[in-house]
Amino acid sequence: MLGTRVIDNKINQIREKWIARSVQNLLNAFVFFLAFPCIDFLKNSITFYIFLLIIAKVGAFWSKPYKGKALFIVFIGSIILSTILAPYDEMIRYPGFMTSFQIITQYGYWILIAAFFVVYRDRYSAVEVSKWLFFGVISSIIGFYLFVYKIEIGPLKITTLPTRNGFVFTLLCCIPIAFNYLSTRFDRNNMYIFFGFFILVMLLSNGRSGAVIIIIQVMLMSGILYPRWLKTIKIIIIPLVILFITLQSAFFQPLINIFANNVESISPRFAGLLKSEGEGDLEMDKSWLIRKLMIDKSQEIFNKYPTLGIGANNFIYYDADLYTLFRYQRLGGDTNDFYNSRSAHNSYIQILSEFGILGFVIFILILFRPIASLLRVFNDEDFNINNLALISLFGISMHFYAISSITGAIPWMVIGMSIALTKQSKNPLWN
Repeated sequence: MLGTRVIDNKINQIREKWIARSVQNLLNAFVFFLAFPCIDFLKNSITFYIFLLIIAKVGAFWSKPYKGKALFIVFIGSIILSTILAPYDEMIRYPGFMTSFQIITQYGYWILIAAFFVVYRDRYSAVEVSKWLFFGVISSIIGFYLFVYKIEIGPLKITTLPTRNGFVFTLLCCIPIAFNYLSTRFDRNNMYIFFGFFILVMLLSNGRSGAVIIIIQVMLMSGILYPRWLKTIKIIIIPLVILFITLQSAFFQPLINIFANNVESISPRFAGLLKSEGEGDLEMDKSWLIRKLMIDKSQEIFNKYPTLGIGANNFIYYDADLYTLFRYQRLGGDTNDFYNSRSAHNSYIQILSEFGILGFVIFILILFRPIASLLRVFNDEDFNINNLALISLFGISMHFYAISSITGAIPWMVIGMSIALTKQSKNPLWN
């Protein structure tokens, strides 16, 4: 009997190791294709099917206690409630029930991704995940700049070219986390080659806010490499954020112009933003004016449906009056229907419009604790390699103001990784 028990224990140990290894391999593939979303099957990313395989291996992980579980449950509940009670009579272009069912299912999937990275924080290799995120980032860069390929074979779609906004957002999500792998492979004195490379890649994308945010992220990562520089980095980062907010200030403009002239050959759009010329003159930039118009639309929706909003993904279907359209002369020539079909161009106003104050407050609470944790360790100069996901979250939280990107798997991966890094709390919402 004893011998049989020993053999059974050995078999169980071998089986558990095999499952752990297979889950790690699936997770590596999952994060690679999050960073390089090049394959769709039946209109779903391949990452969806990989995640289903992970669930098949690990079981119902969401039933376990974990940090933030109550917030996730309340958030998905607010999504379901707002979508069921949405004012569909004011959405002539609404495609039908299946659209709402699909987006609720997608939100459930994205929140499960966050929950997985909280529950399995200590059960997967962070270095391996970082490694495959890095490979995915490099593949995405090659696909965006060098090797453009697209093919469709029945339900299978392969494309190497992401949208510019999607590409920039993916870099902001992945680069800090990928830094974990780079720090194990290269001497810290060589890391600035990668930092310079990633900043150059972002500038060449001709993105505007992304260029500033990646510089902030790089400076925070530098604080991990060189802890003695943290005080200096604090002094630089705070004015950098303020500078971006006050770009139109005449007092700073001569200094801003000097910097803009140096980067103009790499990123004319970013340089124009700094100098308020050409595409950078925000009052002449249609994409910026549309963002302002969408904020006006959001306010109109919130005034009418403040508690629960208009339902998941319904911002583009809701026909607002757009009373303020006349203020933006550059937007003349297109109809209300055209602008009402535009995305929110801002994740925060999208959440507020679609889920009301209830969903918005819960979403802010989900982000608040990890970001507060980052600010605490940064202020205490207790920065280390374990804080990288928090740097990613800090960057994308800034970028949420410029893009509607909360509807996707990759930000929820970052959110889950970040929540996993927070300390245990006495608040029942976090336990």
